[in-house]
Amino acid sequence: MMTGHRWKVATIRGIPLYVSSSWIWIGLLYTWSMYAWLSRGGVEQREAVMLAVFASVLFFGSVLAHEAAHAITARGLGLPVSGITLLFWGGATETKAHARGPRGEFLVSIVGPLATLLMAGLFWWIHLATDGVASAVFRYLGRISAIFAVFNALPAFPLDGGRVLLAAVWGATGDRRKGMRVAGYSGIVMGTVFAVAALYSISRGSTWWLFLGYLAAVLIATGRGMDRRIALKDQLRSGTVADAMRPPPATVPADMTLAQALDHYLRGTDEAFPVVDQGRVLGTVSMASARKVGAQDPMRPARDAVVPLVETPVLGPDEPLDDALEWLGGKDGLVMRGDALVGALGPGDVERWYERVVRGRTEEAAADVVPVVPPRPDV
Repeated sequence: MMTGHRWKVATIRGIPLYVSSSWIWIGLLYTWSMYAWLSRGGVEQREAVMLAVFASVLFFGSVLAHEAAHAITARGLGLPVSGITLLFWGGATETKAHARGPRGEFLVSIVGPLATLLMAGLFWWIHLATDGVASAVFRYLGRISAIFAVFNALPAFPLDGGRVLLAAVWGATGDRRKGMRVAGYSGIVMGTVFAVAALYSISRGSTWWLFLGYLAAVLIATGRGMDRRIALKDQLRSGTVADAMRPPPATVPADMTLAQALDHYLRGTDEAFPVVDQGRVLGTVSMASARKVGAQDPMRPARDAVVPLVETPVLGPDEPLDDALEWLGGKDGLVMRGDALVGALGPGDVERWYERVVRGRTEEAAADVVPVVPPRPDV
């Protein structure tokens, strides 16, 4: 996932919510465009600012509702959810939908556009029940939400509709890779249509060309790379997490004070260390999480600064590497057999295994490789 820099802003029912740097810019752009639209309509400046901020909160709240629908459905299917990230193009929910087969993939994917469509209906109903400037704002929110619901339901990766198409083909043929390939080709077709629409938009002087052109570039690039990514998944599937993992990191006793953890583990590194209590991993602690608690009382135990284990990808040693890499999503994860910590795995470890085993490079040469394997080979 191309999330760029991101920051955790909240935890909702145990699911961390992140905001990416790209989302901040689109949030500011959206608020400014709303303000400009209201100002052109003759709304007084102070009122225009307040309404623009209010409309932005509602719009991005609907984006969050979209992602929450994915997360709630995934949890309803017994799947882990390691986070929600708000991005330039909407959001991303980190879960293992494919682990429940084509039905799970379909259900987790389809609820997002349906939630956005529901929000569009709600905004439109409020528009009809109000009048004046407020009615106009809710009319706009209803229309833009409906547009985004339709866009997101289009059958092309990385949109939700692409995963719905994948699930449909997977369910019909029993072959997930065939579903990926069909969704990729559909993305190329859809991307070409959007590219033409962007050119037409430019000729008409509309500002929609930027969004249409961006979407076209993403769909075409993803579709064109699908065959290569499927081949990569096939190669990675020949290995397991145990084949590529590195030894487990040092563990921090849950009762150790944060001052001691700082001296013995955290100082001079951004690495997160597992925190254990009687052999059971509670979560992880890093300089950032320790600072929030330790700045007030450095004698508090490490358990008080733990980042819950749900926010860290957890893998089994027997999982195939293609699934593991997808779940990592560009982050490092812990490898556990039951409650026992047996190793750690990150994209770089998978890359070195790939160079060593698939490409036949020596151990020394593979160790120097800069990771280039994409963190989400099916997206």
